[in-house]
Amino acid sequence: MKKYISILLFGGLTLNAQVGINTTTPNSTLAINGSLRAGYKEVTATSYTITDTDHYITYNGTGNTTFTLPVIGSGTSSYTGRIYKIKNISTSNLTIQPSSGNTLRIDNTPVSSFVVPVGAYAEVVNNSNTTGGTWDLSFTVLPKPSNVEIYGAQLSIPPHGNGSPGVADWTNHSNTSYDTGTGTDRWWVVSKSSVNYAHTSTYSNTSRMTVVYEYQGTPFNVTNMYPILTAGNNSSFPDVFTASFVSLTNSGTGGRTRLTVSVSRVDFIGANGTNNSNWTGTFLLNLLLARKY
Repeated sequence: MKKYISILLFGGLTLNAQVGINTTTPNSTLAINGSLRAGYKEVTATSYTITDTDHYITYNGTGNTTFTLPVIGSGTSSYTGRIYKIKNISTSNLTIQPSSGNTLRIDNTPVSSFVVPVGAYAEVVNNSNTTGGTWDLSFTVLPKPSNVEIYGAQLSIPPHGNGSPGVADWTNHSNTSYDTGTGTDRWWVVSKSSVNYAHTSTYSNTSRMTVVYEYQGTPFNVTNMYPILTAGNNSSFPDVFTASFVSLTNSGTGGRTRLTVSVSRVDFIGANGTNNSNWTGTFLLNLLLARKY
């Protein structure tokens, strides 16, 4: 039976039926109950013309390269539905370009080429079988940055010590009400120190506060680590803040990571009747730690 099917397939006859491999009940035009093998090639040249027998191609050369897609034609050069899988495992860029007269599309607008960066992957599919036809960039995967670690968390900005009513400043984690996170992925507010506003005819100082946070998980490797801070407000108050980085050290309890931040209110300074710029609500500190290595 296997020989009989092979004769029909390679004899160029049309089969108006569903064909199964390792299954007697195919549910598609071709149903394979098992693994599938396709062509694989690793290229190191600085230029390569993709052939009609290629399928999965990796580039592992030492310089930038250009892969040129086959010329789309008719008959045996009709490539409708053909898929090429291309992976860049080198340390250089890989450029995919169509042959002269053909086009490459990312969206509705054709482009002259597409760069697959280091560690990235792309799939290209042909959607036409005539000269001047089009290759579509159907799928891309960009790599995770290989030299960057990123951590994110949302911490609390406690109320000011001189608000009306205020929350008294503290040290040594004597107030646990403003800790955030769970388990070891938890941040303590170890201390806060509030500074009152000053508003005169010659100068104005904002209401501000220095906050020390301590991470309760495994200490971060703070070498080449850069904190990115933004202050948020999901309350009904109109307050607007800025957050400035002061320090990031592994000097906390048992060598834990401590982050010191200075927070200032900037939407107004001073007093307006019974209201003043020493905030009374709890606000948000969005923290992103990025380490380059």
